[in-house]
Amino acid sequence: MPARKFDDKRMELTEHLAELRTRIMRSLGFLILAAVLAYNFFTPIYALLYRPLVAQMRMINHHVLEQPGEPTTGLDPRHLPPPHNPPTQQDIVNLQRAVMWLQMHPSQPSVMGNVFHGFYEMFTVRIKLSLIFGLIIATPLILWEAAMFVLPALTPEEREPLRVMLPTSIMLLLLGVVIAYLTMYYAMGWFLSYLPDFPNGATLMQDPNDYIIFFVKMMAAFGIAFQLPVVLMGLAHLGLISSKGMIKNWRWGFVLAVLGGVFTPSNDVISMALMAFPLLFLYFFSILLVRMVERKKPRTSPV
Repeated sequence: MPARKFDDKRMELTEHLAELRTRIMRSLGFLILAAVLAYNFFTPIYALLYRPLVAQMRMINHHVLEQPGEPTTGLDPRHLPPPHNPPTQQDIVNLQRAVMWLQMHPSQPSVMGNVFHGFYEMFTVRIKLSLIFGLIIATPLILWEAAMFVLPALTPEEREPLRVMLPTSIMLLLLGVVIAYLTMYYAMGWFLSYLPDFPNGATLMQDPNDYIIFFVKMMAAFGIAFQLPVVLMGLAHLGLISSKGMIKNWRWGFVLAVLGGVFTPSNDVISMALMAFPLLFLYFFSILLVRMVERKKPRTSPV
């Protein structure tokens, strides 16, 4: 009899390991398919990521090329009046002022460009970006596979919060990624605002690898930080925190918001504010979610 029980337990363990292997292989399949899809759409995806940098660089180029000429020392050649036939003395003066303006405003080289340090980097950038976006696309399916593996081992009372926390986590992750993308416009503007400080037409030769890594850090920082309500709901379900305690210790919300802003990868004031204020809102919004968890717990608790 004990031997049969041992065989049954070993069979159950083997079945669980087999199911785990199946779900891991299925998750890897989702990731590979999503990465292949992202690989085939690399050009529009990279253009989408590159848009914040391009937009800010165009503003700088426009500012450089649209410097107004001083009327007493030079004249912008684009503002030259049509010459007379034959030329008058004023036409000659205008031409001299235009030459003076060109001497004071030398032509600027292109202030932005991609630079690769090796012949293989174009391919590695494409693979890296494909894997990153493949992971983003496949994340909901991977989380679903993980949930389907864990749920059978949980009681109905333990499953209830996961039905709310899992979709909430995915929505907050997507919201964090979207806000991180919008924040990149301000972050690029802040960093590039120092470019005109360098004389002689400084040129930015951007390494796509560094840009993608920085972009991923921003998305990861916002995506993880926006999981705050899910973490607080889980702690409330475990009985470690309460809505009354969160209200009483509301200052911790400001502390979390400030810490989130300080650890923002870009470290510019606008990006830190765009991280801190949503975190502060999410903290107080989490009080409502924790209260909802507290109301549901007595219903699911045994009498």
